[in-house]
Amino acid sequence: MNMPVINIPTIIATIKPNFSGMIRSRKKLYEFRKSVPNCGVPFRVLVCESQSGGRITCSFIVDEIKEVRDSRLFGRDWFYRNVGITDEQADKYMNRKLGYLWHISHMVDFCNTKGCKVENVSEYGLPRAPQSWQYTGRIYNMTPQELEAK
Repeated sequence: MNMPVINIPTIIATIKPNFSGMIRSRKKLYEFRKSVPNCGVPFRVLVCESQSGGRITCSFIVDEIKEVRDSRLFGRDWFYRNVGITDEQADKYMNRKLGYLWHISHMVDFCNTKGCKVENVSEYGLPRAPQSWQYTGRIYNMTPQELEAK
């Protein structure tokens, strides 16, 4: 009997190496952005480290998005513990506008997971890494059971 699958859209996001490292070491629980894809959740993120020549080092599933209007509403040092930036950095980044916390789940480290291959954005038809993030036009399939497992 075939298991039902969920078709999950895939994007490529460019992330600074220090934040990519925090994601890969599971110290960063949320990615903080000024925008969100209009595909809804869940969606898959392929992480391209900035200044890496387009190298994709890991992937994760965004299974929840939280809107942020004021970092202080999350409590003192919440951003530092969960995002890797200070409250002041978060507020400066948002510049009095809306921000979004992408919850990171199902992270796969392509550099340290046996059988996983480090890819390049060129394999997705992109000439270079996107400035922020970009749709790939590809779909990633997961079963509901895989998606529920954290």
